[in-house]
Amino acid sequence: MLNAIGSFFGQLWRSANFWRISPLAEVRTGSKLAGSLMFLVMVFGIVGLVLMAFGFDLDRVDLWLDAQGGWLDAVGALAFRVLLGFILLICGVIILGWSFDRKNPDRPGWGMAIGALIVGYFCAMSVFAPL
Repeated sequence: MLNAIGSFFGQLWRSANFWRISPLAEVRTGSKLAGSLMFLVMVFGIVGLVLMAFGFDLDRVDLWLDAQGGWLDAVGALAFRVLLGFILLICGVIILGWSFDRKNPDRPGWGMAIGALIVGYFCAMSVFAPL
């Protein structure tokens, strides 16, 4: 079952990246972004067709999603902060490995430490900033 679903989405992805027709006027047709946007249009179009086949009215679905917006926004913000917190933790481990494990030949180098500092800074600003 999962193999069939993965194969279906893979075929959609290949089809969208073959055509690369942009659904937006601001995106150049033929670019990778146009292929990605075409994939999203195809996925949501199929979801809409399935919902209509099961008897749902898309206007009522839109109203229901609009009514659920508050808690969906809170869950999304929490998931975003948890993900950025995990990335911040990984950056901290890289910095600690770079600074305290000097004798290990496989320790992170200068480039990785500087990259971890930059990524960690932006993650920290996003985690602790009010959304």
